[in-house]
This record gives sequence, structure tokens and C-alpha cells, in this order.
Amino acid sequence: MIDVYAAAGAFRDTKGLARDPAATLMDIEQVPDIPMFCKNTAAFVHEMPVDQLSNVDGDGTYIRVLVKKEQ
Repeated sequence: MIDVYAAAGAFRDTKGLARDPAATLMDIEQVPDIPMFCKNTAAFVHEMPVDQLSNVDGDGTYIRVLVKKEQ
């Protein structure tokens, strides 16, 4: 599973942003391109309100990517 967190509007193609890392993860894990893996390898894009991201100086132009391996 991959989670991408960013300010709303940071990406034009959120669907592609979710699909591409999921496909890359399948390549890295060297799993076969079969429905079982295609349906269970996913990425999630979390668009957050701009005022909910900040560093100490007030800059909120960050993107956080978490890659989780389910046990």
C-alpha cells in the first residue's frame, strides 16, 4: 500500500498519481501481472486543505509518501 499526502491541488492527475506508484511497487516486488495482485496493490492520494500542512516557518509545500507492507 502506498499513501501520498499533499495539499489540495498539488497534482493535476491524482488518478494517475495513484495508479503509477502501485504499478511500480508491483515491479519492485516482482509479482506477476495477474488480477490477484493488480486488485490488491493500491495507492491512495490524500488531498489535504492547504492550511493543514506546515513547517515551523509556515511553509506548507510538502508531499509525504508512505509505503506500507501488509503482513
